Amino acid sequence: MAMTERDFLNSVLAIEGISDDLKTYATEGIAKLDARNDKRKNTQTKTQKENEGVMTAIVEHLTVNGADVASAIATAVGVSTQKASALCGLLVKDGTLTVTDIKVKGKGTVKQYALAEVETAEETSAEDTE
Repeated sequence: MAMTERDFLNSVLAIEGISDDLKTYATEGIAKLDARNDKRKNTQTKTQKENEGVMTAIVEHLTVNGADVASAIATAVGVSTQKASALCGLLVKDGTLTVTDIKVKGKGTVKQYALAEVETAEETSAEDTE
């Protein structure tokens, strides 16, 4: 197995009796790796940015038209059915949409997506006082 740059720098730091210059170099190298990894984690890719726009269009479509199946959503927002299904799945995970299985003649069971019910602050406070 190949040694990563982080493993190498940590190995250098673990050597006893190493010069201060080498320790400083290894410590700075690890800090640079951490900074690069943080930037990579917190920056959206081009595809992620495009998907954000499509997910917004999906939510708008469901707001106007109510619950719908992935194939109809895909046609409405101009993407493939597979992409619409995947993005709807992400929206279900974050609580924006809900999913139910429905039977469609000629297709069998398909997933129908709808906007999740959002509790307002008034409803929440009313429930807390009961």
